[in-house]
Amino acid sequence: MSSRLGDRNVWFGLLLGMLGLIYIRSMAASGLAEVPHIMASLTILIPMTLFGVVLRSPWPAIVALVALMVINMTLS
Repeated sequence: MSSRLGDRNVWFGLLLGMLGLIYIRSMAASGLAEVPHIMASLTILIPMTLFGVVLRSPWPAIVALVALMVINMTLS
């Protein structure tokens, strides 16, 4: 487990996951996103970020952020 904690790709993926949480929070604060949209966003973000940690790759978190942007674009 210590080798996974020292990997920069893991930390970058987790950082992207935190950025996604901030993005979801801003969608909720703007008033456009309601509970179903927020839950769908979390359903995409959390598993994809954890999948990236398991794979030691930031790409699943990047895909999740793109999906969040698509969800946000469909709201406006």
